[in-house]
Amino acid sequence: MSIQQDSAARDLSDDLVLRARTDREAFGQLYDAYHPRIYRYCFRRLFLRAVAEDVTAETFLHVASNMGQFTGDREEDFRRWVFRIATNEVNAYLRQTKRRKMLWEAAVESGRLAGDGNHPPGPLNVELLDWPIVYQAILRLKARDQAILVLRFFEQMSHEEIAEVLHERPATIRVALNRALQTLRKRFNTVNGWK
Repeated sequence: MSIQQDSAARDLSDDLVLRARTDREAFGQLYDAYHPRIYRYCFRRLFLRAVAEDVTAETFLHVASNMGQFTGDREEDFRRWVFRIATNEVNAYLRQTKRRKMLWEAAVESGRLAGDGNHPPGPLNVELLDWPIVYQAILRLKARDQAILVLRFFEQMSHEEIAEVLHERPATIRVALNRALQTLRKRFNTVNGWK
């Protein structure tokens, strides 16, 4: 995704969101701006491109069929709404198909989750992180905690925005995020692999 596309998503006008309820061209502009972000989010939750593409498509089918009933009037409202739908689609996919184990096995077989786990990354060495191991650790969290981490650190959403996406209170999100980070720290500090 280019920086230009990312800034396009941030620079959308509230008027465009309002017009998108009845205007296909306006909806197309929202789609163009948000599709890459939603796909990234789905991929970071599911780890398989084809599955992420399918879930992203389902998300936008849902958005398109319900755009006329969308009650928000700001771009920020639309962003929370589309991420909420994507979160629900990802969670439904994981629940309905029991794909978590299969995703794990496919990622290991493809080599995306290879790593020895004997050398946990330092807390400030982001460049040195072994991202497959980070994703492996995130994948072992509960679906709700995965969503919170990805929305907070990869989508840079505030606690309040995440709370709206997940229909929870911001204080609940802060506590859940803290617990998820503690769980990840424990896993990274385990010398003999993942437990």
